[in-house]
Amino acid sequence: MKIEQKYVFIAQLKEMIIEWAEYCCVRDPRYYYGPVSTLYFDTPGLHHYGEKRNSDYIKAKVRLRWYEDLDTRNRAGAVGCYIEAKQKQGISRHKKRKEVVISSERLCHDPFSDEEILGLPSMVYELDYLPPGILVPMLLIQYDRYRFVDPRSGSRIAIDTNIRCTGANPAFIPRVPPVYLDAGVLEVKGLHRDLPGSFDPIVAHLNREAFSKYGRCYEHLLQPLGRRL
Repeated sequence: MKIEQKYVFIAQLKEMIIEWAEYCCVRDPRYYYGPVSTLYFDTPGLHHYGEKRNSDYIKAKVRLRWYEDLDTRNRAGAVGCYIEAKQKQGISRHKKRKEVVISSERLCHDPFSDEEILGLPSMVYELDYLPPGILVPMLLIQYDRYRFVDPRSGSRIAIDTNIRCTGANPAFIPRVPPVYLDAGVLEVKGLHRDLPGSFDPIVAHLNREAFSKYGRCYEHLLQPLGRRL
């Protein structure tokens, strides 16, 4: 059973956090750095957001994810994406995904009304997830990810920075993105419940919490500044 823990840090500390990981960890030999784009699906009644907001012990996410910067691509090109169903029970997680190929034009133009993208949630049944209702694309969130391996514990470390919401479904969210979060996330995946000892010297800058990019971006879009839920 893999355990996933998240530690949040102030966005301005990005360089220091990454420099420390460079010092005490090993870069992921295959995927050290790259952009990540995630289109989150939810019910019209925001069931998945509600699970996160209420800190439910059991919660789920359905999302479409890709790892390419489409701004530098030919809009007619094909992009390898993954439709994912991620279910969590406490700190344990269970994720299944299926690869799909979608044109970059569809992803860039209007992913919230594109017929092909609207049909993707039908695949989650193949991923052993029964959705609580109709799922629609709700938010497009992008960030930069740095990947490491902690040599002592074997845990995989991901550092996410420049987290921003660049698109929202106008049928459900009146405010227009982009929205930039003032936080970064250090995510640890492994067999241990605690932060690897390699990070003890900077632990004061890391706040352990059940951070959700989807939940935090949604709150920034809906709540006035200073009145987050």
